[in-house]
Amino acid sequence: MQVSAASGWTSDQPGPMTDVVFLILRRMRTPLILLIVTFTICTFGLALMPGVDLPDGTRAERLTFFDAFYVISYTATTIGFGEIPGPFSIAQRMWMTLSIFMTVTGWYYTLVTILALVQERTFQTALRMGRFTRRVRSIREPFYIVCGAGETGTLVCRGLDRLGWAFVVIERDEDRLQALRLSDFHLDAPMIGADASQPAVLQEAGLLSPFCRGVVAVVHDDESNQAIAVTTRLLAPRVPVLARIRDSETETHVGVFGGDLVINPFERFAEQLGAAVSAPQRYRLREILTGLEGDPLPEQHHPPHGHWIVCGYGRFGRAVVSELRAGGNTVSVIDVENYAAGGVDVNGTGTDSVSLGAAGMDEAVGIVAGNSSDTKNLAIAVTARDLKPGIFIVTRENQAANAPLFEAFTDDLAMVPSRIVASEFLARITTPLLVRYLNRIPTHNEDECKALADALGTVNGGRMPVIWSLRVDAKNAPGLTQFLADGGELTLAQLRSSYRVDEEPLSALVLLVVRGRRVLEAPSDDLALERGDEVLFAGDDRALRLVQLRVENQVALEMITNTNSQRGGYLWHRLFHR
Repeated sequence: MQVSAASGWTSDQPGPMTDVVFLILRRMRTPLILLIVTFTICTFGLALMPGVDLPDGTRAERLTFFDAFYVISYTATTIGFGEIPGPFSIAQRMWMTLSIFMTVTGWYYTLVTILALVQERTFQTALRMGRFTRRVRSIREPFYIVCGAGETGTLVCRGLDRLGWAFVVIERDEDRLQALRLSDFHLDAPMIGADASQPAVLQEAGLLSPFCRGVVAVVHDDESNQAIAVTTRLLAPRVPVLARIRDSETETHVGVFGGDLVINPFERFAEQLGAAVSAPQRYRLREILTGLEGDPLPEQHHPPHGHWIVCGYGRFGRAVVSELRAGGNTVSVIDVENYAAGGVDVNGTGTDSVSLGAAGMDEAVGIVAGNSSDTKNLAIAVTARDLKPGIFIVTRENQAANAPLFEAFTDDLAMVPSRIVASEFLARITTPLLVRYLNRIPTHNEDECKALADALGTVNGGRMPVIWSLRVDAKNAPGLTQFLADGGELTLAQLRSSYRVDEEPLSALVLLVVRGRRVLEAPSDDLALERGDEVLFAGDDRALRLVQLRVENQVALEMITNTNSQRGGYLWHRLFHR
C-alpha cells in the first residue's frame, strides 16, 4: 500500500514509480550482472598478476584487491590515470589490455540497453505517470479532475483557471493534451495522457484525495463518461460527478449510479430554444446567470412563433422538433439519412431551394440547421437567408475552429454544445446555490424575468455579473458568526451599504437566501442574517471583495453597523472614519 503522509490519502494499487523501478530492474538485470562479473574477473586477475622485479632481485608485491579494483574502475570508465602505484609488469599490462576490451564491451552493452529502455514507450508512460502522480499528491488546495481535453474540457479548464481553482486533466489524445499544455493558464495544472475510464488512472489523478471536489466527465464517448461516473460513485461516493451525456438512455444509467449533474447538450439547447420562443426574457435571464463573469452581455433573442423548418433529424434534431411542437409551433423536417426511419417530411439536405420550398419556406418564420457538419449547416443558413432574408436562423456549431465562419455569417442564434455544457458545469462548481436558483426561474413570468435581467445587466458595468454564494458559519464567515454570537444584528442593507453616507451601496443584488427548509427569493433589505443562512449574490468584483472582508472581519462589521468598537489600530480607524 502506498501512503502519502502529506495529503493523507492512500492507494492499494502499485504506484507508477514502482512500475518504473520494476522496468529498470527487469531490463537492466542482464547488463548489470555482466558488468559485475566483468569487474570481478578483471579485478581478481589483476590482483593475481606478478609485478615488476625490483633492482635488488626481489619480486614486487602484487596489487591488493582494493588497488586492483581502483585501477580497473578508472580504466573501465576511460579516465586513465596511468600505472599506479608503480610501473606494471608485462603480465599486468597484458591483463590490463584484456580488461580494457572486456569492460568497454560490458559498458557498451549496458549503455545500449539503457538507451533502448529510455526510448521504450512503456517506460516513458510509467515515468510520465510517476511525475504526474507526484504533482497531484503535492496539491494542497481543493481541485477538480477534468476528464477530456476537447472543446468542452478546454472551456471548463479555462473557466476554472480564470476563477483560481486548481484542476487535474486526463486526456487520451496526446495532440489535444499538447494543445492544452500550450494554453496560457495562470496555474501549472498536472496533465496526463491516459484513459480516464480506467479506475487506476482516476486514483492516481487524486480521486481519493481529501482535496478532490469533483470529477468533470467530458470524454468524447458516452460509454467512457458513464464508466468515469460509476468508478467515482463506487470508489469515492462523497465526490460529485459532472458528466456530459449525449444519449438520453445513458444519462438515465448514470443517474442511477449517482451522477450529481448530467447534461445532455442537445436536449438542453432544445429546451432553451423552446423557452426562447415562448419566453425570451426567461431565456435571457438564464443566459446572464450562467455566463462567464466579465464577458459581454448576451443579445436579446426573440425567436418567432409559427412554422419552423428543421434540417437534420439526429439526436439534436429530434430534441428540437419535440420542444418546438410542445410550444405550439408547426415543424417540417428535412433529412436524408433518417428519412426511411420516419418522422422526416422532406428527403433532402436543405442546402437547395427545392427541399426548402417543399418544407414550406414561404410560410416559415424560422429554420434550424442542426446537422453534425458545420459546412452543411452554414450552406443551409446561407441558402435560407438568400431565399427569405427575414427568417430567424438557428445554427449548430460543432467545431470551435469554425467559429470565425459562424461569426462572419451573423446568425440569429447559435448552438455551441461545448459552451452549453461548460457554462452549466462552471455555474455548479463555483456557486452550487445558483443551480437551485435556476430551477426556480420557470416560476417567474416574463415581466419579472425582464426586470431581473435588466438589473443584473447593470451591476457589473454592462457585463456579465459576478455570481457568488455565502454560507454564514464559522468556516466561511468567522467575523459575522462571532458578531451574531455576541448579540449583533446585520441586515442585508447593512451588508451592502457603503462606509460613507454620501456613497451609493455596493453594486450587488441578493438573489436568494436559504434558511433551513425555507427559501427566500429576492429578500427584502431589512432581512437580518442568521447563523446557517446561505445567500446568493450577483454583483461586481469590488462588491465581492468587500462582502468577503466584512463577513470575515468583525471590526469591519462593527464599522458598518455603527457598533462602538475599540478594536483595530489607528490606521484602521483612520481608514474607515475619514
